[in-house]
Amino acid sequence: MKKLVITIVSTLLLVAAGPSLAQEGTGEPGKKAPRQHRGMQATPIADEVMRTLRRLDLSEEQKASTRTAMKTLKAQVQPLMLEMQAGHRQLQELIKAENYDVQAVAALAEKEGSLAAKRMVLTSEALSKIFASLTDEQRVQLDAMASERKQHARKHKPQPEES
Repeated sequence: MKKLVITIVSTLLLVAAGPSLAQEGTGEPGKKAPRQHRGMQATPIADEVMRTLRRLDLSEEQKASTRTAMKTLKAQVQPLMLEMQAGHRQLQELIKAENYDVQAVAALAEKEGSLAAKRMVLTSEALSKIFASLTDEQRVQLDAMASERKQHARKHKPQPEES
């Protein structure tokens, strides 16, 4: 009986403390910590390419041009991401509305698609500039690393069960 009471009390404390533990913070009252994200999050392919490029022996000039291309990309993508976040909030409101508005959701989906297309174009332009700065040898190395990554992913991907 005593173990059951301890288990219940512990569970209740964890459930009650969960939301406060999940909040961002610096440990100082009233101050939020900056969000810690790796990469741009909005462009997973750019993050993957950047991780791979770090394994290449880039010259200082190549590193500088890569940094410039990525900073430019980040500045161009940031407003698109803010617009997409606003669209997500708007979609949540439309879903929770008393009367579901199909046309409003369709218009929002159209806008979301347009923003995603813009993001894709900007990302591909930046990556194209980066690839243009690579030597032929570095491009071969990059292709080899991509092939290895694909093989590794296939090896670790669960195989469908045969029936």
